[in-house]
Amino acid sequence: MWIDSMKDTIVAVATPPGVGAIAIVRLSGPEARQIGQAIAPVRRPTPSHQLALVEVHSGGVMLDHGMKVEMHGPRSFTGEDVVELHLHGSRVVAESVLHACLAKGARLARAGEFSLRAFINGRMDLSQAEAVADLILSRDAAGQRIANAQLRGKLSSAIREIIDSLENVLAHWRVALDFPEYLDSDEEEGGQDRLADCRGKIQLMIDRAQVDLGKGLMVVLCGAPNVGKSTLLNALLGEERVLVDAASGTTRDPIEVEVGSGASRFRMWDTAGVSEEASGLEARGIAMSKERMAQADLCLWLVASDAPVWPVDGLNARVVVSKTDLADEARIAAIEREATDRGLEVVGKVSAVNGCGMAELTDRLCGHTLGDQDEVVVVRQRHVDALCRANESLVQAGDDGLTLDVRSVELERAAKHLGIILGINVDAEVLDQIFSEFC
Repeated sequence: MWIDSMKDTIVAVATPPGVGAIAIVRLSGPEARQIGQAIAPVRRPTPSHQLALVEVHSGGVMLDHGMKVEMHGPRSFTGEDVVELHLHGSRVVAESVLHACLAKGARLARAGEFSLRAFINGRMDLSQAEAVADLILSRDAAGQRIANAQLRGKLSSAIREIIDSLENVLAHWRVALDFPEYLDSDEEEGGQDRLADCRGKIQLMIDRAQVDLGKGLMVVLCGAPNVGKSTLLNALLGEERVLVDAASGTTRDPIEVEVGSGASRFRMWDTAGVSEEASGLEARGIAMSKERMAQADLCLWLVASDAPVWPVDGLNARVVVSKTDLADEARIAAIEREATDRGLEVVGKVSAVNGCGMAELTDRLCGHTLGDQDEVVVVRQRHVDALCRANESLVQAGDDGLTLDVRSVELERAAKHLGIILGINVDAEVLDQIFSEFC
């Protein structure tokens, strides 16, 4: 059905509803330029991608004056002829121009249809089209960076590289099935090495996946009772959101708040202090705290300078030295040395009372959120599922106990699973589901 609708010329208001300086109405399709000329005529043809001053009319009534730009296919976002009318940012103006386009034969665009056409016309692969939606919906610098990297084809390049490697091995195996004498032991070993390398790359992408990135990084404050977790959280928020008391065990249920810092956002959890002597309700709260620690993107274990308690073995946590106003520099330096001896990284030395070290800790958290600029980060569950299925097939393909023809089938399946990420051989129903989620 969506293939047939590609013959239509579609139109939509491309800017958010409301009042602003500019509103943009966008047309795309075979009649875009004719409709644009009908309602916003220019006396002389305007070159592609060049703005022209126009008056917009409908039924002899002037609706607005603004700018018109034609982008001739295939050098446009959708790969088709595209016309944009840049108008005054009144909702009434935008809707009146939209209806004028509809009256001339355009059809209202469905959700994500401009991006769908860009994909169908080969202007981008499916993962890049999804990155457009991710970029629009990004709420912090991390989401913006990852979406931009995917839009530039970083994920696509990594996937294509793996597919090319798999297809190279598959080509040799197919020859060996017809001519077994041409596959020697060295070549077989080389194929297995390439498969192992591909599995490693895929597994790394699965491990680094951040499908909840839109919600913000999950940071858990943890440590012994009364080390200042709630006080630190209140200081980061700039308001008293969590009750604080000198008695230990004030926090029992894990408490989640959203902490914004410039272009970075965190889902920060305040948890019950970890104590082996707890019982009853406090023990249940500690058990819930440990669950949050296991799920966290980043655990910050607070070590109070006046009474250091270190994290349990096996917990992947960074150390924040708290209550630095209660210790001198020599004492704090000794705590840092002990952390190093224990193999723990100290990411902050803070006093929520006088604010010392708070800005430095915030900067470190922002740096962790932005992550490694060179990492390929998967943020969609669809991609993770495809990667997992590909890895499962690769495990079978690398099984020496299976016949070469069975292994070849599994290797082909692995390549197809990866191709789904790029939109290769994707069902129309899948495309409808993906693009229906676009704005």
